[in-house]
Amino acid sequence: MLQKWRNKMANKNRKPININSNEEGQKFDRLFPTEPTFDQMPDKKDKPEKPTEVRLQQFDKIRDFYKDSKAQKQYSVYLPEEIQKMIKRHAILEDKTLSQVAKELFLDHYLTDAEIKAAYNEGYDKRNGLK
Repeated sequence: MLQKWRNKMANKNRKPININSNEEGQKFDRLFPTEPTFDQMPDKKDKPEKPTEVRLQQFDKIRDFYKDSKAQKQYSVYLPEEIQKMIKRHAILEDKTLSQVAKELFLDHYLTDAEIKAAYNEGYDKRNGLK
């Protein structure tokens, strides 16, 4: 009986919140917003322009751009275990990661200058919305 009285007194001061889920609930729904996002708006004139980078022309600057680049995508390379360990040892002695060593070897010895320039131009166009 005492418990019922406490529940009654506790609920006496509470006021119900009435939310019309079709109208007011939209303000709280962030996972599935009903209002169009900025990209979905029909008039994109006010959309800020992407900052454009200067297109590099000299091969040495393009190669350095890739050597200094932190943008990477994971790619699996399968090597014999002994070779992999030896490459890791050399990389550690040079204070580099295996990815850095592979990137340098590919840029310096495997890909031709024309292939690296073509890859750069393709990436430049993609980064700046030209393709």
